[in-house]
Amino acid sequence: MPMLVHGRGRHRSDHDSWNSLRLFLSYRLGLSLLLVLMYVFGAVVQPADPELAALFPATAFALLTVNLLLVPLTFFQAMPFRRLVVGMVLLDIVAFTLLMHASADRGISLLMIPSIAGASLLLPGIIAPFFAAVATLAILGETAWGIWLGRYELPQLTQAGLQSLILFAVALLAAKLARKADTSEALARQRDRDLASLTELNTRIVEQIDTGVIVAGDNGRVWLINQAAWQILGLSGPRPPLQLQALCPGLHASLSRWLLRQDRDTTFIKAERPSAADFEARFVRVGSGAQQATLIFMTDMNVRARQLQDIKLAALGRLTASIAHEIRNPLGAIDHAAQLLGESDALPPADARLVEIIRNNTRRVNAIIENVLSLSRRKTPHVQVFALRPWLERLLQEYRNQPVLKDMDIRLDVPDSKQKVAFDPDQLHQVLWNLLMNAHHHARRDGEVVVHIRGGMEPETRYAWLEIQDNGQGIPAEDVERLFEPFFTTGRRTTGLGLYIARELCESNGGSLEYVPGGEGGARFRIRLPIAA
Repeated sequence: MPMLVHGRGRHRSDHDSWNSLRLFLSYRLGLSLLLVLMYVFGAVVQPADPELAALFPATAFALLTVNLLLVPLTFFQAMPFRRLVVGMVLLDIVAFTLLMHASADRGISLLMIPSIAGASLLLPGIIAPFFAAVATLAILGETAWGIWLGRYELPQLTQAGLQSLILFAVALLAAKLARKADTSEALARQRDRDLASLTELNTRIVEQIDTGVIVAGDNGRVWLINQAAWQILGLSGPRPPLQLQALCPGLHASLSRWLLRQDRDTTFIKAERPSAADFEARFVRVGSGAQQATLIFMTDMNVRARQLQDIKLAALGRLTASIAHEIRNPLGAIDHAAQLLGESDALPPADARLVEIIRNNTRRVNAIIENVLSLSRRKTPHVQVFALRPWLERLLQEYRNQPVLKDMDIRLDVPDSKQKVAFDPDQLHQVLWNLLMNAHHHARRDGEVVVHIRGGMEPETRYAWLEIQDNGQGIPAEDVERLFEPFFTTGRRTTGLGLYIARELCESNGGSLEYVPGGEGGARFRIRLPIAA
């Protein structure tokens, strides 16, 4: 904000200073008009000297005229602020001195008091005593001149001295009040800036936290809502203020009940739209009086369940990693011994079959150990920017050459060939391989295995998506909830870690992997990948 500096570093806002000067000029206009009207209606003491009869009206009309000329200069800021203030005050001192001399009315000198006080308030500092000194010299000079001409008596010099003391007292007092006002104004502005900075900081913190936050008034009016709350509610609406009833009727009803009783601080809210999530709401009263409101913390139950699962898996991972290391040595010895035994020429066919079973199961156990160890030493993704469709075409060509997938018909439908994503290509390769292998295992066995890979963009969320759908029997509804749990499997030859690892890889790259129910038969999984900036 532009600032003016008024005397010894005191600051006052440019806008406030000019408004005060306009108010001061309005007072001077009214006063000069009153003096003209007093002369017109004969309310002025006429001087005994006829030579001074024309001095009063000439001075009054001149003062009114100059004040009118100052109106455009002041209201349009056509002259420097300081020059205007100094000019107005000096003009008043000269004009009131002449009016006092013309009317022989000593009371007119008191009209200098508002001018001196106004100047002291507008320009606090050493300029205030200067105006008082100029006015004192004018009053004493006019009084001494009147005594010299025989118009005044000597005691009137004492009255002039008292008037001068009053002017000095008013100037110093007004200057002191102005300095205090400037100090208070500067402190208030600093606190306003601090409060604005604190408000902005709080807003940024609220926006960045993962917990949904809503601030609502007792009438259901939403004052603040962060991005996490929008996501939990499955909405992306206008900025507040808005009504909580329109956002989530269940949450509004729970808040209304809590305001009546305030017995339970938390409540469970069921998702009210397909894109929303079940969440737990916690209510906290904030503010006081007319500013009292309720702070609502929203916790996504899916996120909470995942966090609890991650904590358990972290502990389990450390335990299983240490166990896996201990198992690998005897497992390797068993596999090696079975291999040597299988190479014996004297081994009966039945025993050879048993040896093959031993080797198959040791390989399976070793695969489980490898997957467990990969969880505990997961690599940091090396994110790269690449065009999605050309990369998929090369990848699928590689997959089609794999013997295990040679009977699978993989169809690609990603229309945009130029859109780029930011993802670790090796980890995306691993995710797609896992999903294609699942499709191969669970697809229909009575005909051709068909897998559709579809893709598209979500410009509003800055994500691309890929859907992998097979033509199998789909996933039973009772298994969907446990689909991404580690070690959960419906097959006899799988470890149950593939989908869990695939989802973890997607999330470590800033994306996601989810099962999409419904669709035209078979299982359908959706991968979301961040779009490259």
